[in-house]
Amino acid sequence: MSRIGRLPVAIPAGVTVEVAENNVVTVKGPKGTLTRELPTEMEIKVEGEEVTVTRPNDLKKMKSLHGLTRTLINNMVVGVTEGYQKVLEVNGVGYRASKSGNKLTLNLGYSHPVEMIDPEGVETVLEGQNKITVKGIDKEKVGQYAAEIRDKRRPEPYKGKGIKYADEEIIKESVKMVSKKSRSEIRRKKHMKLRNRFSGTAERPRLAVFRSNNHMYAQIIDDTVGNTLVAASTLQKDVKAELEKTNNVEAAACLGKVIAEKAKEKGITEVVFDRGGFIYQGKIKALADAAREAGLNF
Repeated sequence: MSRIGRLPVAIPAGVTVEVAENNVVTVKGPKGTLTRELPTEMEIKVEGEEVTVTRPNDLKKMKSLHGLTRTLINNMVVGVTEGYQKVLEVNGVGYRASKSGNKLTLNLGYSHPVEMIDPEGVETVLEGQNKITVKGIDKEKVGQYAAEIRDKRRPEPYKGKGIKYADEEIIKESVKMVSKKSRSEIRRKKHMKLRNRFSGTAERPRLAVFRSNNHMYAQIIDDTVGNTLVAASTLQKDVKAELEKTNNVEAAACLGKVIAEKAKEKGITEVVFDRGGFIYQGKIKALADAAREAGLNF
C-alpha cells in the first residue's frame, strides 16, 4: 500500500480540499461535501492542485496507514465529483421492488414485504420492478447499503433466485438426486460382514444359499481349499422336473432336501449355514428346515 500512498491525489476543478486539526479532511465538490477524520500519524498537505500524504517511518503499520489514507482521500474526491453507485438485480417469480419517497419495499417471497429506509446521503433509484441502483457520494455508505439490500434475499445457487449485484456471477450447482441403496447392495455388505466371522472346513463345510427372482441355488464349500464339494439348484433338470414353480417356498424346500441327500452321499453330515445375507424367513427358512429334516446338522 505504500506505493499507492506515494501517489499524489489530483484535485479537479470545482473541488476544494481542506485539512484541519487532527487530520480532519473536508472535501467540497459539485455533488456535495464529505468530512472525515484520518489517521493522525500521517502528514497530509494540499500543494496547489494536489494532495500529498507522507508517513513518519517505514514500519509495517505506517506503510498500511499511508496507502489507506491516500485511498480514502481519493475516494472522497471521486465521490464529490462523479459519485458512486451499485446496481442490484431482483430475480425470481413474483420478486419485485417498489419505492415510495425514501422507503424501499421489497417483495421477496416472504409472508410480508421487506421495507427499508434510505440512509442519509444515499438514494435508491428503480428501473422497472427488478433493478435497483444505489447512489451516493460516500463510497462506504453506498457499498454498505447495497450489501444490506442484497442480504435480504441472497441469490441461491440453483436457479439464482434472490438479489444480486448486476456484475455478480452466480456459480450454479447442479441438483443431485439422492438415491436409496439397492437391497442387493445392502445384502452383499451384510453378507461380507457375516463371512468374516465363519468359513467352511473339510470337517464342517459351508452350506451357502442364494436366491434370485426366478431360481434358488445351494452349494457346500470347503473354504480352506476353495473347493465346491456339492451343488444343487432349481435350474437342474431333475430338480426342475418335480416343481411347478422354481421360485417359491415349495421349490426351496425341495432344494434343501436335494442338497442334503447329495451331501450325505459325500459323507457330509455337519455344515455351517450361510444364508448369504438374506433374512432368515420364507424360502431361506424353508430350505434350511428341509435340509435339517433330510439329515444335515447345523
